[in-house]
Amino acid sequence: MTMATLISTEVSQNLMTKRRLALYLGASVVSILLGSVLAEGLMRLAIPFSTVEYRIDPDVGQILVANQRARWVHRDYDEVVETNSAGFHDREHLLNRPKGVYRVIVLGDSFIEALSAPIELGFTYELERLLQREVKTQNVEVINLGVGGTGPAQYLRILEAKGLAYGPDLVIMSVFPDNDFWDSYEPLSGAPSKVFYHLQPDGSLKYVPADNTWVTVNLRPRLRKSRFLATLRSGISSTHIETWLGRIGLLTAPGVTVEKAMRWSEWGVYLADHPDPWPDAYRTTLECIKGAYELSASAGAKFVVMLIGPVATVEDRWAEALLAYPEANALRWDYIHPFSAITALGQQTGFGVINLVPPFREDFRATKISRSWPRDGHWNPSGNRLAAQIVGSRLIERAQYFLAK
Repeated sequence: MTMATLISTEVSQNLMTKRRLALYLGASVVSILLGSVLAEGLMRLAIPFSTVEYRIDPDVGQILVANQRARWVHRDYDEVVETNSAGFHDREHLLNRPKGVYRVIVLGDSFIEALSAPIELGFTYELERLLQREVKTQNVEVINLGVGGTGPAQYLRILEAKGLAYGPDLVIMSVFPDNDFWDSYEPLSGAPSKVFYHLQPDGSLKYVPADNTWVTVNLRPRLRKSRFLATLRSGISSTHIETWLGRIGLLTAPGVTVEKAMRWSEWGVYLADHPDPWPDAYRTTLECIKGAYELSASAGAKFVVMLIGPVATVEDRWAEALLAYPEANALRWDYIHPFSAITALGQQTGFGVINLVPPFREDFRATKISRSWPRDGHWNPSGNRLAAQIVGSRLIERAQYFLAK
């Protein structure tokens, strides 16, 4: 066999090997794609699936897709969700305030967004109905500007970019300390779909827009639609995060202490020793709340903060929460501090604070009825109604201040 023949044979064998490899790889990719499509189809047929969609707004970051009719599913509920043309879980509201109408806008996270209840059973609608019934001198309109997964930093931006355009007479900011300090602080939350503010050395806030790259704006929302991926995430969650502390990210790993894991979890806000980075997270979040108050005042609107307590606080279940992680008992906890810090800021700055924890706790002790979904933790319709009754009564008590033009 000549040298040329040997070379030709070797080249042919190499080409054959490459072709086989390409065919194997191609077949593997096709199999994976077909398997994924099949799995997605079977999941959608077999398991109820939330179809609510969010998008990235260039001005405020994550927000609901406008004018959608979708489904929000959990083991506790299965609701039809409708959004208005502004991208909120609410009915339509004219941008220009009608003559003779007293307008209230409510900022907040998923408690205010209230996807687990019909619009007419959510907090804002219940509050409007109560105020409209009790305040005889004028029409009252309450507007829901809640967006799930956000905190005071994002509330401030929504107020600035969208809320003030409605010409509010009163701004209510709902704060859920369990995760709102986390959501407001970029080094902890770090979500590319959110806007943030960085606290500068001079005490001012520097606005940081959401990531507007193709991956964040287009790919991430599409991946969130996948029932298959959602089921995988749910499987991991149910395996590792079944307990109260597990749900906040306290997962032990080699070389990771419970204190360190907690420090970087959402509930690090309750650590009494305030390890880094929580002091800066507190300062940033409180400055965002103060900024919203000042922005409201500059627009001629009153401002009040509504504090929401977690189920563990309202129903005295912290001991139960800590049972799953005995090591956590060695840490020092202060479940009141974030509430006290916001209350003190209100007293120093001049805005009102309505703490829902005491009345919710009194209600639970008297009735033994939970106002939250058993596994989801958000308010159920009776929780929305109770919150509206508490806030409405406080506003009516000081009607000369809060409800006067």
